[in-house]
Amino acid sequence: MKALTKFAAMSFVVGLYVGCSPVKFSLDDSKCLDSGCVVENGKYSFNYSVTAGAGKVDILIVDDNSASMSFEQKRLAPRFANFIQNLDARGVDYRIAITTTDVSGGKFPQGGKLISFGDGSSYLTPSNANRFSLFNSAIQRPETASCENWIAQNFSSQNTSAYAAAYSENCPSGDERGIYSANLVVQNNPSNFIRSDAHLSIIFLGDEDERSGQYRNAENGETNWLVTSTLSELDLPATLVNKVKSVYGTDKYNSLSVHAIMVRPGDTACLAVQNSQALGNPVNPATAGAVSGSYGKAYQAFITSNWGVAADICSENYTGQLGNIQTRIENAIKDIMLQCSNPEDLIVTVSGSAVSHWVDGKTLHFNQYLAPGTSVSLSYKCSSL
Repeated sequence: MKALTKFAAMSFVVGLYVGCSPVKFSLDDSKCLDSGCVVENGKYSFNYSVTAGAGKVDILIVDDNSASMSFEQKRLAPRFANFIQNLDARGVDYRIAITTTDVSGGKFPQGGKLISFGDGSSYLTPSNANRFSLFNSAIQRPETASCENWIAQNFSSQNTSAYAAAYSENCPSGDERGIYSANLVVQNNPSNFIRSDAHLSIIFLGDEDERSGQYRNAENGETNWLVTSTLSELDLPATLVNKVKSVYGTDKYNSLSVHAIMVRPGDTACLAVQNSQALGNPVNPATAGAVSGSYGKAYQAFITSNWGVAADICSENYTGQLGNIQTRIENAIKDIMLQCSNPEDLIVTVSGSAVSHWVDGKTLHFNQYLAPGTSVSLSYKCSSL
């Protein structure tokens, strides 16, 4: 896998476009209605300003909605609200969507679809007036809480065929497939959530590994994820990052970040906590150990390959760890995404002066830190969009 390049934290949001009178040629000038260019001398001509300190990012949260997760969902909800508030304070142009780990085709699957928020939105943006309460309600899955209550109330009959038959009617799948679900979102882009000009960040939240860790893995010195007993292509970490590249291109792949809030491999104390939780409201002590956690070994593959950072799902306070994830996201959106690759006649002016820069595909990088609020003027031409 390709590791992300580290730069100083800095990001941008596109401002108003200013263009010269167009001279129409054979180019499709209707494209300029969305991108703000003019057709001039056979080129798409851009002339606009951006402001240092903001940028575009699409954040997908893959929420484990199986039994045992209601406690973690509830504890994380207000910390994620702080996470969103911090993005607001930085002026980040974000979209936040949630899907789940259930791709079973049963009663509660997302199957790569997005959860609908309380106001009907498929994703949250800075313009959602009640975005904090909407997020809190969505991240705390009602099917998770109701499943745990059902288990607590019916636990005495757990070894019967009637219990097994009723489980799927009352509970999401216990076969957690977060990477599979994320692959489906990337592949199908429901509700056009993923924007072509925005960076993409994926955050996995769960106390179980992909397929609950029921596969051959690196614990035995095995590093080839394809040599497995139960993982399909869409369960593999490499498939996800490569699918981002094949569907959306190199620029999005280069700025992709993938994070996990999980049971970190080797954290025996956290695993013991997950394996001893009792379920229900009120809690039925007899259910302690009825459901279990597992080390997030598949998720750790993203962290090991430097796609993102990990957080401890057993943490008493997620604020600092979510802050690390947020910093990584902001570092990824520091650059300017141009309208085309390797533009012609590029002029970059910062506060009236030229600043050293370089272009990689559609991405404009700077050789020095620009303070938030700095105005950057851009002028360039594109042969195609």
